[in-house]
Parts: sequence; C-alpha cells; structure tokens
Amino acid sequence: GRRALASAPVVQDRAYWEVHIKEVAADLSSRILVGVAANLPGGSGEALQQELGATARSYGVQFGAGGVAPLKLGDVLGVAYDQAVFPVSISVWHNGALMSAPAPRGLKGEMWPALFLAGCTVDWALGEEHWKSSKSCPEGFAAVMPSRGLIGD
Repeated sequence: GRRALASAPVVQDRAYWEVHIKEVAADLSSRILVGVAANLPGGSGEALQQELGATARSYGVQFGAGGVAPLKLGDVLGVAYDQAVFPVSISVWHNGALMSAPAPRGLKGEMWPALFLAGCTVDWALGEEHWKSSKSCPEGFAAVMPSRGLIGD
C-alpha cells in the first residue's frame, strides 16, 4: 500500500471531501484508509509507505479488509474534518451512512486530506462539483479550498 496527500491542505475551519471506489481486488484484500496527515518535509518516503494513524500527526479510518465496512466498486466515502473545535474531529460516511470511528488524537498544525491505498483504485473528489453524496456533507462544511497568498506578486 501507499499513502497519498491531497494537493492542498485544509485551510478552512470545516472541510468535506469524498473518495469514489473505482476498482477493488477480486480476492477481497482491498483496503483504504481515509483521513488526514501532516505533510512532512521532503515528502519523507518512509512515511508514505505507512498507514494513516501509524505515524504521529496522521489519522485514518479503514474500509475494506479488516475495516469498519466492506469495500466494493461504486462505494462513496465521505470525510468531514472540523478544526473549528478542540480537539479536532473527523466524521466518515460509507454510501451516506455515518460510521462509528475512534476520535482522532495528536492532530495539530497544518493537515492535509490523506489516503492510504492497498489493492484498489479511487477517484478523489475534493471539489463539490465532483461529489456524488453531497447530502452527507454537514451544514457549515465546504469543499477543500486552495490557500491564497495575502501578499501581491
């Protein structure tokens, strides 16, 4: 498996994004962890090999083999990250159903939407125009916004 980070950190108080399952292994060994992680300096190759939650400043909820729900083609996973409260909270949906997940711990500083993939292919829907289950997005949450510089060119 391998970890991936989104192209932008979560800069707003409340963000929501989705992951759409496009391919899964025939032997049911596919799994995905959805959550957040810090972007370590230099893109630390070793950290990219480790599951979310296995390293400091990362958190993930697992689906598929050994996870909170089985994984199949067409599934939609929704993630809501709330850093307007302390401690921060993360909620996860599987095909529109809110899943029970342990509370995140040790998440501070700039966090990035993150995935850990093993044996599956996904589409990552960071923008609202790509969401398939927008009803899962809680009120007051919005798509991940790219950060903007405050100083002119």
